[in-house]
Amino acid sequence: MNNEEQKGLQKVEFYPNLPAGFDELSDHEKLEIVKRIQEQDLEVRKEVMKKIGKSKVAENDLYTAIGVIQQLDQEKKIYSQHHKGETGSGTYDLTVRGGDTKFIVPILVVIGVIILAVILLIALLKAN
Repeated sequence: MNNEEQKGLQKVEFYPNLPAGFDELSDHEKLEIVKRIQEQDLEVRKEVMKKIGKSKVAENDLYTAIGVIQQLDQEKKIYSQHHKGETGSGTYDLTVRGGDTKFIVPILVVIGVIILAVILLIALLKAN
């Protein structure tokens, strides 16, 4: 470990790029400019922390939604899971569909046969 390395609180340079002519300003004007820069820096940091917080909440929500989907009984069932959320950089809209498609095909075939039989019966009744 480097003995020259500072420990504890580090000095942070809040105003590395001061406006031209800063040295010619009065002490009061310098103080006001530095104060404004620090306030803006705090606002930026505050916004960053809000966005990070939103992203963490969205991450947790996604983990929860994925857990729910994994726990679904996917055998002989069709499912759809829809989830909306907001992150620090925008919003997302997640839709997951899945399940056993082999289950629904026989049901659709039976329904199709019934519909064709009804149409055939109606056609035969009209012909008589």
